Amino acid sequence: MAVSQATIRESLQKLENAGLVIRVPNVGTTVVRLTPRDIRERVELRAELEVWAAKQAARRMTEIDYAELERRMRALMAAVDADKYYEGAQADLAFHRYVWQCSGNQTLAVTLEQVTVPLLAFVSLLRHTGFEHLPDVVAGHEPLIDALRSGDEERIDTAFREGATQSYREFMDTGGASRRASAFGFMDAAH
Repeated sequence: MAVSQATIRESLQKLENAGLVIRVPNVGTTVVRLTPRDIRERVELRAELEVWAAKQAARRMTEIDYAELERRMRALMAAVDADKYYEGAQADLAFHRYVWQCSGNQTLAVTLEQVTVPLLAFVSLLRHTGFEHLPDVVAGHEPLIDALRSGDEERIDTAFREGATQSYREFMDTGGASRRASAFGFMDAAH
């Protein structure tokens, strides 16, 4: 493909920094495999941080921000309706990134990125391999927008906590989808 080793090395370093691959010197690079415990820990951390970001964002968002969030939600739902995994994952991340950015806390947004991207990528890979279909597992994001608009911190907490956890529940234990994913080598059931 006419790509230098330096370019490949740099690309793999970026993927490692994003938490998407594991590099072992003098051995090779592999895609990250998460355990149910890894998933549970990331989901719990994401839920706490995202609720905090959403509460801050609700205080700052304008009608222009809500219009952009609704546009991103429509893009997500179009990808979900078409059962397009990659586009769905990208649109879902774009929706949540916008909320994180609206919080006004750059450190919080970066931290959420580091926690969420590997989780979203890994679970999207599992879904793409046929374990689930997007229309069955991706909830609408209207409740998130409604909660933000309300400004009610309790409502924001409930909506964003549920939104951050609901589609990962079956991967956070050693039953169901986790066992099937482990059987096919996609998930490390250890721990």
